[in-house]
Amino acid sequence: MTIEQSRTDPLDLPPEQPPEGIRARGLGMRAGEGWVYRHVTVSAFPGEVLEVRGAGGTGRSMLLLTLAGRARATTGTLWVLGHQLPHDTRHVRGLASVARLDDVVGPEDQHTVDQAFRERARWDRVHPAGSDGTGYRVDEVRELTALGAAGGERVAGLPAVQRTLLAVALAALERPKVLVLDDLDDGLPPDEQAMVWTALGQVSAADECITIATTAGGDPRDHPAGRSVLELHATHVEES
Repeated sequence: MTIEQSRTDPLDLPPEQPPEGIRARGLGMRAGEGWVYRHVTVSAFPGEVLEVRGAGGTGRSMLLLTLAGRARATTGTLWVLGHQLPHDTRHVRGLASVARLDDVVGPEDQHTVDQAFRERARWDRVHPAGSDGTGYRVDEVRELTALGAAGGERVAGLPAVQRTLLAVALAALERPKVLVLDDLDDGLPPDEQAMVWTALGQVSAADECITIATTAGGDPRDHPAGRSVLELHATHVEES
């Protein structure tokens, strides 16, 4: 399986000038007898929103985790926020936050919205300065993401778009420099997808954060306003 993309950016920088943001060239991951993704070259910069589009089987989720320092590429070159991976994986993990990934990462159904914020703040050791400490930051991320769910509502009872916005808000609590969200378009009509893209844009702009989300590629616009697009295409090739 080969992964092709619509956006390329050469990575010919001397070691004393580590690239800003995220820069990857020729990135690939091999598992078992095949490639999860391959030949990925991409760049993303602070304050930018990046969409990773790809049908099932193109490796979009694993690429997302690779860019966040949670998975290791087999081939290629990857710099994230001045750190070269896999050598500086620990540093990158401390700068990146995962909002949602399948059923592994995301708000827990049994929690209320307020409990979800408290648990995420405790887990991420969020202690922001301000007159109201963590509560002040919660108010900030609620406003940035336009999260409308009341504090006492159970996560399990929230509409899909509110659950997604909550996931973004929770991940933004610690002011990460990279925030990733898997399957943004899962179960959401176009107007609600637009709400989530707006939330990601607000977080990116406010915190100089790179936000990255994966989709199945249902948006008919080639280059939506306000975000860059990395297109993944699966094709079968013979190994040399």
